[in-house]
Amino acid sequence: MFSKEQAKELRQQFWHKLENRTRRIPGQKGKKIRWIFDNTGIKGLDLRFDINRERAIVALEINHRNEERRLQLYEKLEACKAIFETAYEGQLTWDYLYNKDEEKEVCRVYEEIPSDIYREELWPETMKFMINRMLRLEKAFLEVKDFLLHDELGS
Repeated sequence: MFSKEQAKELRQQFWHKLENRTRRIPGQKGKKIRWIFDNTGIKGLDLRFDINRERAIVALEINHRNEERRLQLYEKLEACKAIFETAYEGQLTWDYLYNKDEEKEVCRVYEEIPSDIYREELWPETMKFMINRMLRLEKAFLEVKDFLLHDELGS
């Protein structure tokens, strides 16, 4: 086991190394990639990396505070599932009731692999997965973004 300080340091190292690896993506010319993340232009819809002791996840997360709005946005996204997954070039897990950190319910569309943030030997493959899948997820999101924005109800 790790002390709190050691665990914190390992997590920071992981995220720092992941950021550095994005500088080696073709076309980046050594610059840090600018992920969309929470700058989707749609309130309550974010793209996320998530990693813990069990798995690494790349996800589109609908976390709007208003449950009705959250579910409406999820249904709209689900209506264009075929387009989204075609642009993503793969199948995703669709979960309208994902329990995040045991305290908050969100809608998530994601892909995951087994991993452990505290096992450095897993980092290269985990980072490769995360970068590749986030590039694909951003592409898929941009493919359906206008549809999700169309007739958007109050935020």
